[in-house]
Amino acid sequence: MTGLLLRRFLPVILYVAAAALVYRMVYSDGRSDGRAEMANKINQDNEEAGDAAEKRRADLRRCVGAGGVFNFETGACNH
Repeated sequence: MTGLLLRRFLPVILYVAAAALVYRMVYSDGRSDGRAEMANKINQDNEEAGDAAEKRRADLRRCVGAGGVFNFETGACNH
């Protein structure tokens, strides 16, 4: 009796296990792609912010070096 039940339900159990494994693999890959995309976006935003800060710092040094007063609110140099 047990052998008959096992032979009858073994394919169903294997099918469910395989389906769960495939689902987990696909779901994990999708999450990994999303994380990589988000990390790239964050890195790009950080690089842009760093470039903007470096430009502002260079503007400040040029202004002060030329004898001006840098207006941080407007980003302009007042001579």
